[in-house]
Amino acid sequence: MELNRQLLRVVIGLAALSLSLAACHSGSSGSYVPPSSGVSAPQADLRVSPAHEEHGEITSSCGNHIRIKVAGILNCRFWEAGYGKATLTLQDHTNGLILISPKTGTRHTNFTITGVLVGSGYFVVQGAAGSSLKVTVKVSL
Repeated sequence: MELNRQLLRVVIGLAALSLSLAACHSGSSGSYVPPSSGVSAPQADLRVSPAHEEHGEITSSCGNHIRIKVAGILNCRFWEAGYGKATLTLQDHTNGLILISPKTGTRHTNFTITGVLVGSGYFVVQGAAGSSLKVTVKVSL
């Protein structure tokens, strides 16, 4: 019981930290690197493989392979070719490695991805026409 409370406090603390970082960095694209690290993450590292645009295919402004640092923040947009105002749904399969906000939106929505824990996983963007895009994620220190 006590272990569950401690775990809940840690999760809430990480969520609060992530939200405060997102609030401080909301207008930018790319990743956030804490100032104490002295390392900057170049934009090219984050956008490795852009998807192709065909009718019904989902395209990502961040590509389909994302590398992000812990506490890093990345804003991405997704759109489905031929479906201008379609609703897109993101399904997170990273087991807590990242936070994605919001979970649904349109091509005009900025989806914020925040690195939380070190590891690898993926999330799926599901489109209105039944098409989907699997985006792999690697979170590092």
